[in-house]
Amino acid sequence: MLSLRFVCLIAFICIYGGCWASPSKPPLWYGKSTISDQSLIGFGNDKNLDSAKAKALSDIVTQLNVQVSSQFTSTTQRQDFQTSHNASSDVYLDSANINLNDVHYTKSAFENGQFYIQAEITKNALIAQFQKEFDVAYNKLNPANLKKCRILSIKDKTRLAKILNTLHLYADLLQTLGKSSKSLSSFESILNTNTPLPLAQLLIETNMPNDKISNDLAKELGYFYRIQNNAAHTLKAKIQISNTSSENAKINILFSILDCSGNPIFNTNVSYEAIDTKDALYVASQRVSIQLYKKIQEWIEE
Repeated sequence: MLSLRFVCLIAFICIYGGCWASPSKPPLWYGKSTISDQSLIGFGNDKNLDSAKAKALSDIVTQLNVQVSSQFTSTTQRQDFQTSHNASSDVYLDSANINLNDVHYTKSAFENGQFYIQAEITKNALIAQFQKEFDVAYNKLNPANLKKCRILSIKDKTRLAKILNTLHLYADLLQTLGKSSKSLSSFESILNTNTPLPLAQLLIETNMPNDKISNDLAKELGYFYRIQNNAAHTLKAKIQISNTSSENAKINILFSILDCSGNPIFNTNVSYEAIDTKDALYVASQRVSIQLYKKIQEWIEE
């Protein structure tokens, strides 16, 4: 049997700790349908006020996601066309790091340890924000430079794809809100020309012709370019092989990328020396080619 002292302790905890407290009920206005042609409304609740506000904002963002996704699906079904970009079919504003401006917290309440928040933002404010973001991204494009040579460098191709993804995101959001934006078709055409990778010819100059080195080099460069004779862009490699023996080899590569006008847009130098290593030339060839890959990747990400 439970001791009288233990029973009294349990009763004390329940009386003052709220064992039989009724569950928290939100205020009557919370979560009610508030369909409006002028604004979007979201709700959030949490023990922490800032967290409740953040959840209310997230609710608005979710509504935008649903609207964009629904619009894209219906447009695709209606027009039955093959889209030229991937961003529209799966738009997630959270991952795009979009912070909504001009949000007003129109209602709030604190009930049984919970904050309840109603957030609202007008569609005109959303249009103004998204149009501004669209214009900022659009101005990063360089139409004259892009159209001068439709075959891009891998760096320009990567940059163009990233900018177009941003532009498509805001264009879709604006369209959802009834606002059209500038056409992106000319830039999409250039990107498609360079997809999956831009074309470039590979020119190799070496003091000691070696198929292994040429193949390793072509393999690593193939991650950035489609190699084709007489292409507009040129990948130029000057290979110097020295100290060769069965266990020693040194390879130095002076490498350049030239645009369609023959102007150098990237220059680098990579070197690797294999010492007291079995199949030294084989090892040096692999390592120096991988070094070049890393240099190009760093250049793209600058």
